[in-house]
Amino acid sequence: MAKRNSTENTTPMNTIHFRAPVRVLGLCVALSAAFAGSAQAQSITLYGVADIYAEVGKGDRHEASLNSGGVSGSRLGFDASKDLGDGLKAIAKLEAGFALDHGTSTQGGILFGRQAYAGLSGGFGTLTAGRQYTPQFLALDANDPFDTGAGSAVSSGVVSIFESRANNSIVWSAPTSGGLAVTAMVALGESTTGSQTNSSLAAVDVHYGSGGSGVNLTITGLKKPDDSGVNATAVSLGGTYDFGALKLMGGVQLVNNATGAAATADNRREFFAGVNVPFGADALWVGAGTSRTRGVAGSTASQYSVGYIHSVAKGVDVYGVLTDIENGSATAYSDDTATGAGPAVSAGKSASAAQVGFRYRF
Repeated sequence: MAKRNSTENTTPMNTIHFRAPVRVLGLCVALSAAFAGSAQAQSITLYGVADIYAEVGKGDRHEASLNSGGVSGSRLGFDASKDLGDGLKAIAKLEAGFALDHGTSTQGGILFGRQAYAGLSGGFGTLTAGRQYTPQFLALDANDPFDTGAGSAVSSGVVSIFESRANNSIVWSAPTSGGLAVTAMVALGESTTGSQTNSSLAAVDVHYGSGGSGVNLTITGLKKPDDSGVNATAVSLGGTYDFGALKLMGGVQLVNNATGAAATADNRREFFAGVNVPFGADALWVGAGTSRTRGVAGSTASQYSVGYIHSVAKGVDVYGVLTDIENGSATAYSDDTATGAGPAVSAGKSASAAQVGFRYRF
């Protein structure tokens, strides 16, 4: 089943397809070597994540599979920065996603489909342009007990998201002051049919907190997908409180005109909550989520998940996640992960899955 709404979800404009993993590796190595001679003037960091998992699930049928991207999407990328003096820095990031189980690109085959941007940082904050995470995704991810990976109600689509990433976007993050941080995004739709502003996105996130605790208020507006559609909005309120022995996390999201289609009952009400309980370098995750579309019979769906991650060494983890989704007669959510799809499921049928995986961050 194709993934719906998750950390890897994308409906990009101006998509270009590549055989990315090999090319990305070569490009990253070449760029790192090219800049080696000026290492004192700038910093370039090559990094990656390799996450693979086995899944046994049940939807329309019993399924067993090996997939990539359980708790984190597999990726390869690099960060670059250069000190320009007077507190000003030039920054850039290129990050490619790939499927570890068969070596192809994720994010629809885009070369740097996860992130691709450049900009400046200084006393004014940070200003970047390119393909970037949306404030809506970042706020949901920050307060999701499963970090929008396996077990997450955001990954499954029970809690919806307009776009995880936006092309043609400009993001300004203001300097944090007194625990208050503001991030704003404008993404140009650049539609080739109808109004050029179709599918444009604007969002602002206000975060207040310190340490491991905080609250996010995020407002997102998405222009109609075509001239016959309507604009969509989402208001998200989420928070995390760190008690030391555990973290309490959750949020609520109100979405109007979720599909962008005119004269359609698609106003959604969504909730998610859970806890993270640390055991040294290990952690137990427990979470639940539910949503319904107002005025649509059978649109209520609920998800329940539990997971455990064990740290083998620095950057090396093994994990297990159990998820059960109770679909209404009009919903067909499955146990999707960071980039992997859960078992195929028809409307009205429940979906369940057990996922056991290995993650190496380098």
